[in-house]
Amino acid sequence: MNKTEIQEIIKSHFPTLNKDSVIILSKYASFLNLKKRTELISERKRHHNFYLILKGSAKAYYTKESKEVCSWFAFENEIVATIRAFNGLPSNETIVLLEDSKLLQFKTESIKELANTNIDVSHLLNYIITEHAVFLEEKLYQLQFMSSEERYKALINVAPEILQKVSLTDIASYLGVSRETLSRIRRNK
Repeated sequence: MNKTEIQEIIKSHFPTLNKDSVIILSKYASFLNLKKRTELISERKRHHNFYLILKGSAKAYYTKESKEVCSWFAFENEIVATIRAFNGLPSNETIVLLEDSKLLQFKTESIKELANTNIDVSHLLNYIITEHAVFLEEKLYQLQFMSSEERYKALINVAPEILQKVSLTDIASYLGVSRETLSRIRRNK
């Protein structure tokens, strides 16, 4: 994929960026075509990139006592990163692709430096971080005030494609229930 095609993708996903910002941003982006199970970010390691999923999906998980505990899923047109990795710290999460995927990879430090001098890019990073904070706030609310059945319904409403792309084991882990409980919830819907 050439730079012009990358610029077109950036403009279509981030329409508030002006033409000069798109061109500059594209200098720090590259297209990736990766296979299912590719680890984008590894637990306890520093990472220097974040990603935009163009086609495909990913899951993030923590490892506890050799078990995966899913924390979130990402689908097409969503950003994939961890806040710790974004801030140059070792990630607490692993992020792995759930299917063959096409992504744009951005160099985190270069984009953060660019944001210091380019107001469009600064607004874009602010938007991305704000969206992540809203997601975390909603997830915390759901965990504290919603039943597992209500959390399941909310998940399906937000990401109806999840049942085709994510295993029931991973969905159960994300919801904080056993696979059997998830089966009961699905039967009762």
